[in-house]
Amino acid sequence: MAGVLVSVALVGAFAVTGGMKGGRSTNGLLYQASGLHPDGEMLAISGQTVTCEEYLFWLGMVCDNVTASLPDVDWSAAVTGDGMTFAEYAKTDAVEAAKQHAVVRAWAQQAGVALSDASTLELDAQRQQYVAYYGSEEAYLQQLALMGISEEAYDRILEDQYLYRDLYQAFCTPGSSLYADDATLTDYAAQLGYMGAYVLKLTGDNAETMAADLLERWQAAEDKEKEYALICEELQQTADGIVTLTAVEDDALSDAMSALEIGGMTAVIDPYGEGTSFVVLRTEPDLSAVAETYFDVLWNQKMEEATVVTNSKLYDGVDVGAFYEKLIQLRQDMMAEMDGGAQTDDDKTGGSQSGSTDDSTDDSADSAADDPQPAA
Repeated sequence: MAGVLVSVALVGAFAVTGGMKGGRSTNGLLYQASGLHPDGEMLAISGQTVTCEEYLFWLGMVCDNVTASLPDVDWSAAVTGDGMTFAEYAKTDAVEAAKQHAVVRAWAQQAGVALSDASTLELDAQRQQYVAYYGSEEAYLQQLALMGISEEAYDRILEDQYLYRDLYQAFCTPGSSLYADDATLTDYAAQLGYMGAYVLKLTGDNAETMAADLLERWQAAEDKEKEYALICEELQQTADGIVTLTAVEDDALSDAMSALEIGGMTAVIDPYGEGTSFVVLRTEPDLSAVAETYFDVLWNQKMEEATVVTNSKLYDGVDVGAFYEKLIQLRQDMMAEMDGGAQTDDDKTGGSQSGSTDDSTDDSADSAADDPQPAA
């Protein structure tokens, strides 16, 4: 179906339990639309509790995105070849979005990583930008009310995005307690065929001659790294340092680099027929660059291995079509009350209300399966 991103099935254990709390709070549009208490426990993911409020927030976001493409969607209609309905898709994708955030919290807690002072300041500044954009503190809180979410819950979602970044930076910073040891990174780099190299790129009519001359000069230098920096300065090129990359099959430049031993050098003349030549010094891969991709591997593993436990009594009772229809009506009523009865076309659909405060949460809910981590 054009315009609709189909969610993959949840990966990992998906268990059910009747022992999770149902909650007591009756605040907000999400409660009015669903009858589920915001402080109720809808999910437990890798030991992290996801409240009904957070889950329903994501469910509303997914529904907004579906109806943006299919305004008259039939929630009971099949969206996949195996019979998954639009309602099942929405519920599953909302769980996947919540899972991303829960896994961030669980990993950070396990690793002892807390929100950094710099991230806290950025969050504060971001909030002030929202207040300024909407014109006042009251207007900003009204916008959250239209989304159906409390400020506390919304702040937590935003914090997760910065917490993910702090976790990533700690993992990729040499000397950090989270930084993988060199043996692990070296082994990982070897498994994936990573290569390291200093590379000079030469263009122009005399690129071939320059490549030969610079290769001879570079080979004669005792301090290869220093000579590389000097040549880059003379050529007015940025000295990027060691480039870490994987071998590419049937690629002339990649093949030439792969053939070199560590410390070996070569000139690769016009490998792509575009008049560009290269001078290459093969090195060990830059392990700090390897750490960045290794982090992504571990993140995907944690997502795949995450245990998802649902409060079956609450989860199974969510009627997506009825919930979303009621939510749209409640948004319209609130907007009419706030604006003295004036409504825009967007107000009538309800879609713009849930996503206008933060674009990054729109992306996370659009299809969590296509967006492997929260955006910072």
